[in-house]
Amino acid sequence: MTRPSVSVAIITFNEEPNIRRCLESVKWADEIVVVDSGSTDSTLEICKEYNCRVFNHIWEGYARQKNFAISQTKGEWILSLDADEEVTAELAQEIQSAVSAGRADAYFMPRMNLFLGKWMRHGGWYPDEQLRLFKNGSAEFKLVPLHEHAVLRDQSARASHLSNPLRHYTYPTIRDYIERMDRYTEIEVAAIIRQGRLPKRPMLSVLTAFPFKFAETYVYKSGWLDGMHGFIAAMLGATRVFIRQVKLWEACVSEHGK
Repeated sequence: MTRPSVSVAIITFNEEPNIRRCLESVKWADEIVVVDSGSTDSTLEICKEYNCRVFNHIWEGYARQKNFAISQTKGEWILSLDADEEVTAELAQEIQSAVSAGRADAYFMPRMNLFLGKWMRHGGWYPDEQLRLFKNGSAEFKLVPLHEHAVLRDQSARASHLSNPLRHYTYPTIRDYIERMDRYTEIEVAAIIRQGRLPKRPMLSVLTAFPFKFAETYVYKSGWLDGMHGFIAAMLGATRVFIRQVKLWEACVSEHGK
């Protein structure tokens, strides 16, 4: 029996360090759609090597960009990936078996995150389940400013779970984390301001942000089990929340003059 066709949807912008690994892991798919927002490195040249269908599309935000990518696919099933993700051979086999079996309309999969050279298992880093495999037309990415995620359009749709993890090469260096921390907190703060949700007690939020977040990830979610990597990840995660709250405090001071 011929399995249903699978399209892979990926968005890119200057993903030269990652895209080949990602594309190599899904070359078994029937179609690879890449939506690029103006790469100036060799991303597009690499995509051509894998016969991808490439679309140039002005950046509209993570969720809208991904929704545009899945709208261009032709397969019966869609696998949505980030350029810094990789499908293992075991996951590829499980995906193909799942779409052939047809027992669900969509599938969640666990995701392993690489942090400074270590695959994290605790502190909220795993299993990090993601809805990434779904029948064409059955799901879309929720329009949020950050941490976009796919949701089912029809709540009666059947969702199931795959067991093999997707690999996510998320933070190879401290520099990557710090650069993204500043960018992501800017996006988060802008969204909070737009929604009129500035904290009523901004100074208290600043004072409690770091210790609460550190305790959550390092103690409550057992980040300490990942050794020094777990400690560093908890410290950086708490720092990120602290910086976000400081930026919100700054916005409150600017708005109220005190």
